Amino acid sequence: MQRRIFMGAAIGLAAPALARAQGAPQFTFRLHSFSSPTALDHTLHLDPWAEKVAKDSNGRIKIDVFPAMQLGGQPRDLVQQLEDGVVDMIWTVPGFTPGRFMGTEGLELPFMNTGLSATESPAAMEFINKHLVDSEYRGIKIIAVHSTDRALVHTSRKPIRRLEDFRGMKLRVAGRFIGEAVTALGGTPVGIPLGGVYEATARSQVDGFLINWAITQPFRLYEVAKFHSEPPGVGLFQGMILTLMNGRSYNRLPPDLKAVIDANSGPALAANRGAIWDTQTKPAVDAALAAGNEIIAIGAEEKARWREAVKPAYEAWIAEMTRRGRNGRAMFEDLQAITAKHGRA
Repeated sequence: MQRRIFMGAAIGLAAPALARAQGAPQFTFRLHSFSSPTALDHTLHLDPWAEKVAKDSNGRIKIDVFPAMQLGGQPRDLVQQLEDGVVDMIWTVPGFTPGRFMGTEGLELPFMNTGLSATESPAAMEFINKHLVDSEYRGIKIIAVHSTDRALVHTSRKPIRRLEDFRGMKLRVAGRFIGEAVTALGGTPVGIPLGGVYEATARSQVDGFLINWAITQPFRLYEVAKFHSEPPGVGLFQGMILTLMNGRSYNRLPPDLKAVIDANSGPALAANRGAIWDTQTKPAVDAALAAGNEIIAIGAEEKARWREAVKPAYEAWIAEMTRRGRNGRAMFEDLQAITAKHGRA
């Protein structure tokens, strides 16, 4: 009897080693996303990333990916789900959780962008790592923050060619400070979930929306917006996309597996995912042209007028950072310096 107990204990002690040798998962994490399983967010980002982590860990880490809010809740609940430990990882955008990522939303201010996600994404990571890790991302392991491709103004019936054309326009926005910019330009910002943009525009509940090119194709937004106004080459701004991990989940890992997550995180991953987003710009532009839409190039002189007009949005962000006990003015100056270093015009 004693021998059987001893052998059973030995088998129990040997099981983890056997599992490691066979590549069986030792840690299973759940990644929750609001995006469609067929969108590039999953097919070219989250799913391949999860597979690479599994491969690099020799199967010891398994990441179950749940798209389209399959685990319940609304997109606005994702950050709370992460912090409560309901899920281990999330894919989200700052504007879904108002007030939570205000510093990060500074990266979405107009004319603070490079025009390419491949260059804007490492700029975002540099700014966040320098200024926001210990505040907005406390208790969170940042897998990557990457940007969308260039975003612009899409309108349904009335084209925007000059600053004055913004007056009276109701435009959907995804965050507070791009909303501040729309107000400064003369329009009225409206908050609508991404999935409702098509219908709201078709029913004239809004006159248009501010959004990046790539997302217009899978959501067929070129069907309801016939005019696309942008400063050539750079657009108006670029949105931020967050892939985050619960810090407690990360800290459960032994050092060698933390190293696997680390090797699949950070500025290089952000730049890589950004380059993927950039490949989707031209197909989206082509779809708009094929639909007979007009792409309006905003010239340098008019762009300068827009840039001057949106300064109140900059001041609003600076004031918010200062209210939170930071040196908002210095942060804004550094934001400009970092994005300029990475290619902002």
